[in-house]
Amino acid sequence: MKLKRCCLIIVLSLLLGGCWDQKELNEIAVVMGVGIDKVEEGYKITAQVIKPPTKENGGGGGSELPTWSVTATGKTILGAIRSLNELSPRRLYWAHLQIIIFGDELARDGITPATTWFERDRDSRAGALIVVTPGTAEDLLNSKIELGDVPAKSMADLIEGREMRQISARKVKLRDLMTIISTPGIELSLDVIRPKEIRGKVETFEINGVAIFSKGKLQGYIYGPETTGTQIMDNKLNYTIIEGSCPENPDEFFAFQITGFQSTVKPKLVGETINVKVDVILEGNLLDQTCALDLLEPKHLKSVEKEVSEFIKRNVVNEFQIAKEMNSDIYGIGREVRRYYPEHWDKISNSSAYLDQVKFDFKVKSNVRRSGLIIDTTQEKSKEVND
Repeated sequence: MKLKRCCLIIVLSLLLGGCWDQKELNEIAVVMGVGIDKVEEGYKITAQVIKPPTKENGGGGGSELPTWSVTATGKTILGAIRSLNELSPRRLYWAHLQIIIFGDELARDGITPATTWFERDRDSRAGALIVVTPGTAEDLLNSKIELGDVPAKSMADLIEGREMRQISARKVKLRDLMTIISTPGIELSLDVIRPKEIRGKVETFEINGVAIFSKGKLQGYIYGPETTGTQIMDNKLNYTIIEGSCPENPDEFFAFQITGFQSTVKPKLVGETINVKVDVILEGNLLDQTCALDLLEPKHLKSVEKEVSEFIKRNVVNEFQIAKEMNSDIYGIGREVRRYYPEHWDKISNSSAYLDQVKFDFKVKSNVRRSGLIIDTTQEKSKEVND
């Protein structure tokens, strides 16, 4: 009988201790986004917090933003966050953090010290997105936009939904950043996000370009179609739109959407030269065209496939050349050399000079699955009638 009582007491005590670390919603402030800037005092942290509903605003419909932005400074990230907690009536809770934004000045000074606290804090979310803004992170977080009441969530949704929106984005998360920074032979590249003015005022956000790093410090930015080079090498080019010139008429254009993409990258050492073999297999759909041609005809289809292939080659090489001028191996070619030729990597790993020895060898196989849902476009039928 005594044994049964003891067992019952033990079981009940386990149940009672199950909620020791629970966090009541009325005791915490949920942080959705954080911006980090460099200032004379050290670091400036801006945290965007969700406001708890009240009886006055619980039903919605008000014009007041449902967020509160609080800013503090400190010699370290921990010091700045401690100051934030002193300003907030509730304890800041980081488990729902959506995005971490680095201001330009801080990124150029080096982001590694600024990420240490987030790596170690048990509540921080490893899936939080990491981006750079050319201005200050504080200004970006405090931007008021037309669609979306929580700027941090709107920015995260823009990047997370890159495929649906058919936009180019690196989509680097905190866990990815930690891996890249600690891996020899590859440098960091991050999405660039900024406020977008429409009709003379900020109305939304725009993913525009790639921030190039070397040894943890921002070196510069790359804009334009070249930014797809990293996605090609990382095997992440799905749903990208490629625009090319129509056969027989370079002033007319077509739009091709990639729906399936696979790339493999392997170096081959020939003397001191690093030949990088890039094999690409892709498929997609012709979604739009301004020319009155049946682009699925074999003679025209070959031209379309050539345009797609040239897009792949051109953007990989162009982005590599720009990043090389910044002494940055954003493709991780050194990492692959280290994997396949460790002894050679030991000889060349002290500097980025090995990038001058890189040559690319492309093999691109493209497959056009269909031309939308309509086989014969109106332009094609109109041309047949006129002929």
